[in-house]
Amino acid sequence: PLLDGVPFSAAVFSAEGRLLHLAAADDGIYRLRTPLAAISPDAAAATIFYEDRRFRSHIGFDPMALARAAAATLAGSRPIGASTLTMQIARMRLHIDSRTLSGKVQQIMEAMRYEAHYSKDELLEAYLNLAPYGGNIEGVGAAALAYFGKRADELTPAEALALAVVPQNPVKRRPWTGPDFDGARIRVAREAVAEG
Repeated sequence: PLLDGVPFSAAVFSAEGRLLHLAAADDGIYRLRTPLAAISPDAAAATIFYEDRRFRSHIGFDPMALARAAAATLAGSRPIGASTLTMQIARMRLHIDSRTLSGKVQQIMEAMRYEAHYSKDELLEAYLNLAPYGGNIEGVGAAALAYFGKRADELTPAEALALAVVPQNPVKRRPWTGPDFDGARIRVAREAVAEG
């Protein structure tokens, strides 16, 4: 399974569902195992929209995104990402240095292997449990508690969008505290998701 060997936090809730205590996992990370069914559909949709719009149709990598990133690199413009959610899972789980050509090829190959063995929902669940959300917070379950004081299935659409932008730059985009946190970016994403 994709999350085997990943240490998770322990959480204690009151009878009313209020968080009483969240302990860091053995590796010092706040990472709360959260099944996809316990994650707001808005959080899943916002993540797919922001990170990998063709997630449901590609085989682990997105040729169009790779071509766009290669063209931007050759043109000398600002680097743009081309990693799919599945490629990011491979990088995180296998500690792949994807900044090199050989690392990127390995990441693509492992993503294709994951796609052959796991369903899209299993892959999405793994990503949402492993993605970095700033500091020592990983996974949308821990991020929802840390930033909004609620479980991942209680996130509003605006909160889901606020979290969706964080993993691309978790140091700068942490909700409310990161220097690049931009409410305007959330509004633009909200409008785009609403349009379809």
